[in-house]
Amino acid sequence: MITKIYNKVKAGALLFLLPLTAMLFTACSPDEFDGADPNGLPTVSGIDFDIAVDQETNQMIASYTPQPGTYPVWILDGTSYSTLEEVGYKNSEAGTHTIELRLGNRNGISQTGIKKEYTFNESKIDYTNDFRRITEKEWRIDYSEVAHMACGPAGTAGTGWWSAQPNDKKDFGVYDDRITFTADNRKGGSYTYSAGEDGLTYVNTGTTKWGHQDADWDATIGDQTSTWSFEVYEWEDADGNKSQQTYIQLAPNTLFPYISSDAQYENPRFRIETLTAKKMVLIYETPDRSIAWRFIFTSEEEEKGFTGFDPNSDFNMWKNVEYNMFFWYAPGWNQIADPGFEANGNDYTIFLPEATTDQWQAQMAFKTLNISTSAAHNYDFSCILNSDKDLNGVTVKLVMEGDDNVFYFADRIDLKAGQDYIFWKSDMPGIDMEHVNLFFDFGGCQAGTTVNIYNIVLKDHANDDGTVLPVTPDTPTVDWVDVNSPDNLGAGFNTAGTMGFWWADAGWSQIADPTFSYANGVYTIKADNATVSEWQAQCSITGVPLHIEQGQAYDVRVTINTNMELGRATVKVNKDPDVTNDPNTLCYKGDFALEDGENVLQFIGVVAKNGDEEISFDQGKMIFDFGGCPAGFEAKISNIIIQKHKAE
Repeated sequence: MITKIYNKVKAGALLFLLPLTAMLFTACSPDEFDGADPNGLPTVSGIDFDIAVDQETNQMIASYTPQPGTYPVWILDGTSYSTLEEVGYKNSEAGTHTIELRLGNRNGISQTGIKKEYTFNESKIDYTNDFRRITEKEWRIDYSEVAHMACGPAGTAGTGWWSAQPNDKKDFGVYDDRITFTADNRKGGSYTYSAGEDGLTYVNTGTTKWGHQDADWDATIGDQTSTWSFEVYEWEDADGNKSQQTYIQLAPNTLFPYISSDAQYENPRFRIETLTAKKMVLIYETPDRSIAWRFIFTSEEEEKGFTGFDPNSDFNMWKNVEYNMFFWYAPGWNQIADPGFEANGNDYTIFLPEATTDQWQAQMAFKTLNISTSAAHNYDFSCILNSDKDLNGVTVKLVMEGDDNVFYFADRIDLKAGQDYIFWKSDMPGIDMEHVNLFFDFGGCQAGTTVNIYNIVLKDHANDDGTVLPVTPDTPTVDWVDVNSPDNLGAGFNTAGTMGFWWADAGWSQIADPTFSYANGVYTIKADNATVSEWQAQCSITGVPLHIEQGQAYDVRVTINTNMELGRATVKVNKDPDVTNDPNTLCYKGDFALEDGENVLQFIGVVAKNGDEEISFDQGKMIFDFGGCPAGFEAKISNIIIQKHKAE
């Protein structure tokens, strides 16, 4: 909240508030005062004063021209305020206030006054950082995140009843939709909705504006340009606690990537749960508070990524494949009827009605009639698999007809429900095969599993179909424990709330600590002074129990949200206390850049060392340095995880 109080002497002149007693003392000359006369107190009978309220700036101005021998006494919200002829009051927050005028003279102050009420209709919050994060970029539903679309009880995060899994709604017209925001005024501007390449908008059953269906469906509505604004409304959580929250308010009858109801379309109002430069989480609650809908957006450019070799290329030998199908389906090693099978061009679906327990109990093979390979050439292969249930240990094998021991590959892979698995090989040395068989085995499947196999490609490696192969990442994928899990060895860093500082100016003279607060696992640091170099803005969480074993590899993760870019920063985890000038280090990263918004820093497979010697310790400290930050830089540190190495 920003509150300003000022008193006007002449046009444009501002004074700071003085104690009323001091102002009364100077109102009369002692040389002319013979004593107060209680019968001579002034009265406000028959007088009035002017008041003006500027809703654009949340500013009130009250003025009164007194009669000779009197002066005004202003009382604001019950507190003596000023004796000047014109006074003003400014407050960034919405609310109702009172201004009262009494009159004073040499005998004292009137016993009654004239009181008026005035209201600031809206909170005037500084949205500078929010504007920078939300505008001049395209936002899309982040289909890679769990709960990118979800619903739950009102007053919650909106995930309690249903959460979309990654790519869950790929068959609907939602993931190609885009929304953009521009800043045309202090609170908002124009809003654009694009229905994407398919021109479809995903709507919920029960929505009637564009027809009606008994299940979720795609409506052909088109693109739209509308308006939007930041607004502050009261929100009540599931426990009945009320608070002021910032919302994105779209104009009535405005489109959105998912229309959950007619009411959402008619009054699209979304509570902002998260807003960074790359991520936006919005919550919509129905007017009757029967449900909360959750939407996760990202502004990162969509990377289609590698999806295998081009199945439509003339180089793809599978494009004109002829084959006979082979099945051997044997739960408990007792063969039963073949599973269901459908083919639609280069798209195949297998229905597995019975559960199996072991490899090779659910075999199928494409026994090709017109595909052969040669030892004189190298080959590329790819296909995409998708199962509607988790299915571990799927076998994929490209093998010679008549000899199971001659093959290009025989790999086992795990399928996650609903997620595409891109299986590929490149530049495989050729084998002389008159006929090539492609085997799949789904042994270990659950009953009622459906598997889709599509975009099968086999081609000569020398024939370039334009495919760009993916770059294998240097760091492994990590399965992170929950921040509140007992397996988070660094949980104490999130709950201690104790942080020490050493900040210095350009000459390395220590300066005052930054503004600091801690609440609910979040450390907030705001630079009141600029710094110049590394180690001039040190912030340390110390004295935290942290059992680090000698030689054990660990994964470390921390989230840093900032209100502006910072060209360099440092993060490290050390033994605490450390009397040897900090060489006992678990992890260290210096001179990395922080983006405006959310930054997630990860250390994978690190081992605590003193120089080259592996060490152990039982108490740790986490050090952050923002040296080089400008005044006004703010960092929020949260979600610290330290776990034993979990690389998959």
